[in-house]
Amino acid sequence: MKIVRINLILLGLVIGAAIGLLLGWVVYPRQLRIATPKDLHSEYRDKYVVMVAAAYSRDGDLERARIRLDKLGADNVLDTTTSQAQRWAAAGRSDFDVSVLAELALALSSGDLETESASADIPISTMLPKVTSTVTPYPTVVVVSPVPTLALLDEYMLLDKTVICDEQMDKPIIKVYVIDAVGNPIPGVQLRIDWTTGSDMFSTGLHPDIGIGYGDFTIDPKQVYTLQVGNSTNPIYGLTSEPCRQGDSDEFAGSISVTWQREG
Repeated sequence: MKIVRINLILLGLVIGAAIGLLLGWVVYPRQLRIATPKDLHSEYRDKYVVMVAAAYSRDGDLERARIRLDKLGADNVLDTTTSQAQRWAAAGRSDFDVSVLAELALALSSGDLETESASADIPISTMLPKVTSTVTPYPTVVVVSPVPTLALLDEYMLLDKTVICDEQMDKPIIKVYVIDAVGNPIPGVQLRIDWTTGSDMFSTGLHPDIGIGYGDFTIDPKQVYTLQVGNSTNPIYGLTSEPCRQGDSDEFAGSISVTWQREG
């Protein structure tokens, strides 16, 4: 009887294994498919975007980069790239990663604006007094260093600092324009802003529709700020929103416009 019982147990194990294999391989086989970029976890999607940006930085093929980004299934590849550049800059990720992301975002923006040839022919430096912008609801936080040799020329002269009274702006901002010695706008210039309770970074070049030498930062009317361009030893102290009034309207917080010129 003992031998019969053992044989029945072994027979049951064999039958169970056979049924399991039949169900797994024949009745309910696992459907295998090749994963695509849009199937990736968010962390790996970010790494994929960085690899695309690094490849663009090397070969300069914008169309290929756009096709690769389209595989993510995002509604707007420019927004995706710009947002990641801002997030990674704020998180203190490597300068190389942030630089190639910002370079690709700038190229995608420029590509979208190529049809506007008439406005592109006008020197941006002559348009500065007429610029109006929609307030960014969060600071533009991007650190870009596409040309390492710029650090050797990082001395700037303050050309202009004015108050802007515009009721259309929901919140006051600091608008920064950076030009070179002959008046050409400079993208990728790092700016540091400090106040009593914190500090942040932003840069020029992320709003090519306004100007490649333009950057902005939303400010609190109750705070006083210090603004530094690049590695300049002459920051601007005491920047704060000034009260404005237009006609019979209620008083509102004004914005600030600053223009720097790189020397040399």
